[in-house]
Amino acid sequence: MIQKIDKKAVQDAVQMAYDRCKNETGGKNADYIPYLADVPSNLFGIAACLPDGDVVAVGDTDYKFGIESVSKVPTAILAMNQYGGQEVLGKIGADATGLPFNSLMAILLENDHPSTPLVNAGA
Repeated sequence: MIQKIDKKAVQDAVQMAYDRCKNETGGKNADYIPYLADVPSNLFGIAACLPDGDVVAVGDTDYKFGIESVSKVPTAILAMNQYGGQEVLGKIGADATGLPFNSLMAILLENDHPSTPLVNAGA
């Protein structure tokens, strides 16, 4: 049986995740793209868009973060909605390359046809 989750439950979950992670200071900004290197590393926010269009947000969600490779997932979803999963699969594929996400070799080995929508040869 599908359990319905109300907005309050989502707000509580987003707040709990934020509270749990807000003091994490590990890692460093990516520096291969100058914009990313200059983003203040103390910024952190979480937002969830609900099916009715309401947004639950906590933290620094007004800052214009670059979403970089995270955009590949909603882009793939949009393509599948527009063209259908089978057509996208036929043109792009879904196999892991075993190479880094920014590998030009991943494209070259596939004869200029990516085997996965997560390859980012432009990075």
